[in-house]
Amino acid sequence: ISVDSGRSEMSGDLIRSMEQVSYGLDVPFRQGKYAHRRAATMEELLRMRVGLAPLSTRDGIESMKVICLSSVGDFIRLSPSKLHLNLGSEIATELLSVRVLGIVASDGPTRVLRFSLMEKQISTSSHLGNA
Repeated sequence: ISVDSGRSEMSGDLIRSMEQVSYGLDVPFRQGKYAHRRAATMEELLRMRVGLAPLSTRDGIESMKVICLSSVGDFIRLSPSKLHLNLGSEIATELLSVRVLGIVASDGPTRVLRFSLMEKQISTSSHLGNA
């Protein structure tokens, strides 16, 4: 899927705050039609690549994580402070204690990836604690 950012075209989906996006799974045997390839497993199909910036940028590569939707409770933590090229180093420094937490949850028969913003208190001894 392609999203037009106004400046250039980027690959992926942009999900803004308070928005929801649904995805359909590809057919598992589709990859098997090429020579020497095996069918994709359900776990491979349920992997999702998540980042805080477009993957075509350095900030997108630095903030990107992969999560599999096959296990409820699996989670990833994304750090907005890694977006220093998009935000600038001063703002990125202020965001050192902020994390975006993505957790796999069950929504009836489906699996969903829920995101929440959390802030950790950083002490002078470099230990993280709840704010």
